[in-house]
Amino acid sequence: MEKNLRKNLLVVLIITIAISFRFVLEFVFNILWDFYDISSIIGFVIRTLFVLIFVIIWLGITLRSDSPHNKLPWLLVLTFEPVLGITLFLTFGRSFQNSFRYRKRPLMKNGQYITKEASVGALGDALESYEPWIKNLTKNIHHATHHQPFIGDTQVEVLKNGEKFYPELKKSIKKAESFILFEFFILRHDKSSLEIVDLLIEKANQGIKVKMIIDALGSARTKRKFLKRIKDNNIDLIINDKIYFPLFNTRINYRNHRKIVVIDGKVGFTGGMNIANEYDNSIEHSYYFRDTQLKLSGNAVKSLTALFFKDYYYNTNQFINDDMYYPEVDMPSKGLTQIIQSGPDSAYAHIRNFYLKMIYNAEKSIKIMTPYMALDHETLTALQTAAQSGIQIDIIIPGIPDKYIVYKVTKSFVGSLLDAGVNVYHYDPGFCHAKVLIVDEKVASVGSYNLDNRSAVIDFEVTTLLVDHGVSELNMQFETDKNASSKIEKALWDNRPYFSRFLEGIMSIFTPII
Repeated sequence: MEKNLRKNLLVVLIITIAISFRFVLEFVFNILWDFYDISSIIGFVIRTLFVLIFVIIWLGITLRSDSPHNKLPWLLVLTFEPVLGITLFLTFGRSFQNSFRYRKRPLMKNGQYITKEASVGALGDALESYEPWIKNLTKNIHHATHHQPFIGDTQVEVLKNGEKFYPELKKSIKKAESFILFEFFILRHDKSSLEIVDLLIEKANQGIKVKMIIDALGSARTKRKFLKRIKDNNIDLIINDKIYFPLFNTRINYRNHRKIVVIDGKVGFTGGMNIANEYDNSIEHSYYFRDTQLKLSGNAVKSLTALFFKDYYYNTNQFINDDMYYPEVDMPSKGLTQIIQSGPDSAYAHIRNFYLKMIYNAEKSIKIMTPYMALDHETLTALQTAAQSGIQIDIIIPGIPDKYIVYKVTKSFVGSLLDAGVNVYHYDPGFCHAKVLIVDEKVASVGSYNLDNRSAVIDFEVTTLLVDHGVSELNMQFETDKNASSKIEKALWDNRPYFSRFLEGIMSIFTPII
């Protein structure tokens, strides 16, 4: 189970340093004040500089175009503990788009990294057979993200848990003939990871190009010797945004949470799963871990390839655009497949916005499984409005959490959803990590996107929009999971302990920055 140990320790370290600095500052100032005449000048200068920094940051937050809901947590922290607030803001609150590393990567902007897909407006009549709102949805996604919908040329297979995903992944790796692109937030040093990495090393030593991206924070506990072995065996390993010093460094905040595998440009995998033992439930004496991955075969894999090379370009400043990575692979199907990416490099929360569009266009039902639920105002309003319009909404959240504090945030939204008529379920078998949205049992999304602000605007994410194909299997799996879950009854929820309500209420205030 991923507990984000390294991240939690870094946050604790930052808070400890900030508070310690505050005490040291006050201690030194008092000494100078008592023993040296110059202390009045030093004190004036220090306090003046501190006030100036405080005012600049306060005004910067206030003048942002963010909603008041997003600004409030930062302003509260700054007010109650200015030194800690300034330290946390300069570490976690600054814009990614103002960072030097982003400004030096022009091809990340406005979809310029996408060179092998149809341009906006070039699809002709391919979408005419779909309902108007679905046609409008896919066109909007194309216009916003520049990733086109692929119609009738990509097959989809829904893989439940690592028990299905890992065998399919290994089988596809063994068949690789040209290249393998491999990108995950978490790569453990355990049995599952060793088996897959051994196959990648075998292929790399056969002369097949293998490129790997893992996130520095997500894979922080991975042993260096393991990573060195990967590098020493002809694998082009990239560690996304290494963190050399946690303070005043935005690298700690903006993480790559995507899960992408591309093999020969013909087969791709994406979804919610990382590479670790818990995903195939091979950890003894542990609770059940539920997740979903997709296997794509066909031309839609081009979008995953382009997105991988965007992340590769961000980390290396090398833009790879060879035709060999984008073969034409027509796998006849009866559905539509479209990749949606989002991240802090965009001014808009693409996946969140298209979730809203799907929710508002629902006519019968909305089904959601999510491990984390820190809803922003827009998403909460959309779900409440849909429920009050008579749409049946079922949301499955974990029965057993992986992060206690974040779980309290998730629970803080249950009451508002129940009041609006939304059905919320605890997944009794254990922890559900799948990120699935199904609308009217005919349109679905599966990816790395959680229902929280971090996935919406802070982390780099990817999801796959499915129409017609794959949706029936997702729906059947959802119903099976719902039958294994306990419905949260409003009367019992309203009578939960006051301390739990208090803690949930406090944590909900910080939803925009969690």
